[in-house]
Amino acid sequence: MVSADGSICIRNAHLFDPSQKIDSVGDVLIRDGLIGKIGGKLAHDGDQDSIIEADGKYLFPSFCDPHVHFRTPGQTEKEDIESGSRAALAGGFTCVIQMPNTNPAVDRPEIVKDLTRDEPLELRVMGAITVGTDTRVLTDLDSLFEAGAVAFTDDGQPVIEPVFMKAALRSGQENGIPVASHAENPTIGLSGIIRGGIIAESLDLPGWNAQRETSMIERDCDLAGSIGGHVHFCHVSVEQSLDVIRQAKADGVNITAEVTPHHLALTVDIVPDLTTYAKMNPPLGFEEDRLALIEGFRDGTIDCIATDHAPHTIEEKSKDLLKAPFGVIGLETSFGVCYTELIKNGNLPLSRLIDGMSIKPREIFHLERIGLFEGSRADLVLVDLDREWVVDPEEFESKARNSSFLNRNLFGKVLWTMYKGKIAWELND
Repeated sequence: MVSADGSICIRNAHLFDPSQKIDSVGDVLIRDGLIGKIGGKLAHDGDQDSIIEADGKYLFPSFCDPHVHFRTPGQTEKEDIESGSRAALAGGFTCVIQMPNTNPAVDRPEIVKDLTRDEPLELRVMGAITVGTDTRVLTDLDSLFEAGAVAFTDDGQPVIEPVFMKAALRSGQENGIPVASHAENPTIGLSGIIRGGIIAESLDLPGWNAQRETSMIERDCDLAGSIGGHVHFCHVSVEQSLDVIRQAKADGVNITAEVTPHHLALTVDIVPDLTTYAKMNPPLGFEEDRLALIEGFRDGTIDCIATDHAPHTIEEKSKDLLKAPFGVIGLETSFGVCYTELIKNGNLPLSRLIDGMSIKPREIFHLERIGLFEGSRADLVLVDLDREWVVDPEEFESKARNSSFLNRNLFGKVLWTMYKGKIAWELND
């Protein structure tokens, strides 16, 4: 590990930051945890205490995940702050936003304060809209914001009552933070286990109706348009939902949206092979949904990537599809999956991926701006884009193993992650 004390020069890195229009080989000089200088051959100036050789590998601003579940408090057998933070750092993330559907839920200021930390990485949290996230009693939203909540949500549960969503939007607007919507209308169709269609019928499983998502997105776009405020849509998965979001944005409504790596890379066709490791909410869609999500990410309808990292124990995921819990993990595979599927095997520019993983999440939730510029906090990730690797659960830093990408070959391996000028995680091989 390299300490943040003194000065460090990262030498011969492929510097890449679309927010700064940087795409060139050079050096980065770090002083006291901040970027002091960017240029060519800085190490030759002799103005550093130590040198890190990057060997031409890509150096990005570190990633930010706006949607993780670290299961603290209440379910730390699945994940905890320590293991979740290690998983995040191993994936190149130095900032994550935790969801409030814990036990107890993040519905009181003291819980917000406890989960808001600056070590071992930037840990932020959303505050619950309703007590217990059960949509029955409104929380004291302003006090949650004052305690440090960066957004309001009942993620894991939809906010069914419009009056509560209106209250959250008003408080969010007054305090300048988003309301994150788990868009699911329980009045439409069955709750479902997997996406309704031929696969669900063949497995004799209740099918999930896509209108459950799209109809709630329509409602929340309408509310945001009439009341004001900023709605951020979690884990968008349905082609028709994109049409609604795209139109709302065109109409000037303050809307942002995220998509997960598994919805970009997989479809419901994989469920018979992966079984419970392909069970998540919202469920995997059809190929037309997947392609539409990629196009939506390309054109900016979808703003950012979020893993919805949802750890469960092996025992829980060993149950059958009806009884196993929803959710998969994703922090340690997110970049590899997205780079492989969108960049290497697709035709999206690398700049769009880095914008969606490093820049946009911080902008949406008004977090400290970082990047390859002088004065920025030195939060960086070094990645070997040419390195092929296999997703091995025994190498996970997470406590959980419920990944949809086990044993899959990916490209783009995180070599080390730097937080505040210190290498906080490094690949050991």
